[in-house]
Amino acid sequence: MQSESHTAVAHADVPAISRAEIKQHLNDHSLVLVDVLSSDSYANGHLPGAISLPFDQIESRAREQLPDPNAEIAVYCAKFT
Repeated sequence: MQSESHTAVAHADVPAISRAEIKQHLNDHSLVLVDVLSSDSYANGHLPGAISLPFDQIESRAREQLPDPNAEIAVYCAKFT
């Protein structure tokens, strides 16, 4: 039995952001950071100010957690090193 995995797919209409750009935004809060890893992973470490929104809960909780449809959002799903 294979385990289910989620693979990010880059789309031309979804811009990428570099680590350097994210670091620049850590103190000015102009960028909403969303950690889509499990709650346990989030509890073990996350970027300062990041919102925990596990991948399997995006559909049910995104409107609640991300109420501003015009906000600039960066989503990450791996440890930030």
